Amino acid sequence: MEEKEEKMITDKLKPMWEIEVPEMPPEDFEQANIFDLGAQLLQEEDVKVVFSIVGTLSWAQEMRSMMRGIPRVTVHHEATAGFAADAWGRITRRPGVAFCSGGTALTNITTGVVQGYAGESPMVVWLGESGSLDDHKFGPQGVSRAENQFKGICKWVRKTTDPMTLLFHLKSAFRSAVTPPCGPCVVAHNLDFCGPRGWPMKIEAFMNYRLGTFPPRVWGTCEDPAMIEKALKWLLEAERPAMIVGSGIWQDDAQEELREFVHLLGIPCHARRISRGAISEYDPLNAYGRARGKVMRGADRALVMGLRIGYLENDGRPPFFGAQTRHIQAQTCQENVDLILSTDEELIGNCKMLLRQFIDCARDMGIKGPIEKWEPWRKYVVEVKEDYFKKTIERTEKMRGKMPLHPDLFGRQAWETLRDELHDDYIAIIDGFTASSYFTDWNRAIQGGTMLDAAETIGFGHGPGMAVGAGLATDRQKPIIVLMGDGAIGAGGMDIETASRWNIPAVFIHENNDQLVTGLYDLVASNCCTPTGNRLWDYTGFLPKIRYDRMMKEFGCHTEFVERDEEIKPAMKRALDFVRKESKPAFMEVFVDPEVMHEIQTMNVTGSLTWMTWDDLSEDQQRLILKENLINPMLITQVHPSVAQAMMGGPPPPESHGMRKI
Repeated sequence: MEEKEEKMITDKLKPMWEIEVPEMPPEDFEQANIFDLGAQLLQEEDVKVVFSIVGTLSWAQEMRSMMRGIPRVTVHHEATAGFAADAWGRITRRPGVAFCSGGTALTNITTGVVQGYAGESPMVVWLGESGSLDDHKFGPQGVSRAENQFKGICKWVRKTTDPMTLLFHLKSAFRSAVTPPCGPCVVAHNLDFCGPRGWPMKIEAFMNYRLGTFPPRVWGTCEDPAMIEKALKWLLEAERPAMIVGSGIWQDDAQEELREFVHLLGIPCHARRISRGAISEYDPLNAYGRARGKVMRGADRALVMGLRIGYLENDGRPPFFGAQTRHIQAQTCQENVDLILSTDEELIGNCKMLLRQFIDCARDMGIKGPIEKWEPWRKYVVEVKEDYFKKTIERTEKMRGKMPLHPDLFGRQAWETLRDELHDDYIAIIDGFTASSYFTDWNRAIQGGTMLDAAETIGFGHGPGMAVGAGLATDRQKPIIVLMGDGAIGAGGMDIETASRWNIPAVFIHENNDQLVTGLYDLVASNCCTPTGNRLWDYTGFLPKIRYDRMMKEFGCHTEFVERDEEIKPAMKRALDFVRKESKPAFMEVFVDPEVMHEIQTMNVTGSLTWMTWDDLSEDQQRLILKENLINPMLITQVHPSVAQAMMGGPPPPESHGMRKI
């Protein structure tokens, strides 16, 4: 019988066939609880505390983390857990961690996540969902799913249904959250692998990641030295140079390098957001506050570093930036390069490394001190700041002794107290619309990492949660000032109890003007938007003169009530003394003028008049809008034709129907 010829059907000389199966240690075949291994991973990432509301679907990781010695801060609302993790991430530069259950708990925490995303805050959210059998069903809690709710409002979201992938996704989240652009990463597990499947063999749990590897570290990236030299020479050609920096300075721990570079060249610098104070706002070279506009518009060349330009910077357009100014952008990643701003060059790298390259290059070029030809420009910057300061001092002097209390006068006296009592060494959290307008240009930051806000989300209610996160992130060693409006009290006020329970040294200041977005209803809506005829029901306000301080006393807060300007400083001193002595919160109820508006209301007035006619306004409203120039002339093509006609000085057309085409 003829022998059958053997045929090679696979190449066994390839490396995969050469692998010998190693002898596996017996412990690899031991069962382990996947949530306990997750808690070990959190320990490996040096997580000090997690923020959450207890829920059935997140119970396992919460309890296992606590068994591992990681405290859990229980809050009143899931959004607060997100806000606290946001503050922790911004201040420490390491991911703040929040746990969350499914259903409305999942949808609630999205508010804190989207704020952290806007603020480029390192965060990790680990949440639990019900099993796959509940997908696309209304119970139990099956209608909300992480991959749907978080898409577009975080760096990424991943759903894991197999215990062999959980550790991999968690580790990836911690690494990605601190990789520029920083931001929240969300990992969801579901109940498909709870029960017996939650106890896999270690060899299965470690299929995609093994504990004890890839410890946290800072990744530093430099730029091509030739590009640095080119950029520096470009800057030295300027007659009126400026520098503007953002969150990247703080995130990359570049404060000392920034100060060295700014003083070596003698270049005016404006610092924003969490990097406010990276150049002390008492420094003559800091073009802070109201002076920023004139300086940035007056500069012929400007270096933008670590600032993700967005809505609050008018997306890179005038009047925030100069129409004729040329720019170089130095960003932590290409994603943060603004495509609207006129840009000659872009540099990509870690801000600390980039600044060190700039400093070394400048010294190699023989630069030993401030550029002499820029002295008149530096003098101009100082004069602009002094002029604005003089004007604000003069206008607030005229407000003394008057009631109701003007928030601008309160802002001034609050800053003076914080300067005298705390030497400007505190964390400020801005959580009020009108209140913010009359505080942020008064207070002075002297160190980075001390200014927290809602970023571009422009939300409210984040103050108490961020105070808890900031207090724990700084080990309760730094006083916290939380400026709140009426919306903030309503949305997040209950978590002042959490701050009290966790001994957070915060002074919560409520500027009470009885309403949201002060002034808008009276400016444009009160003449025609009155369906009930009852002002309390129709306008954007609340019951007047509520004494929230009486409520907060029940939370264990020291409380103060202020109506007159002469009461401000004594009340603030008593509150600060209590906070410093007891490491517990204080609460100040401050009644302020309900007619005073945030300056951004001019944009809101313009927006309202895109769908209203001039005749919808009362004569008093028309007169005030024209007198105060409350319509943005750059948006005249967007308002109703009758409004545009009145704005240009002529009578409105007799019939004004429809919108003018833009």
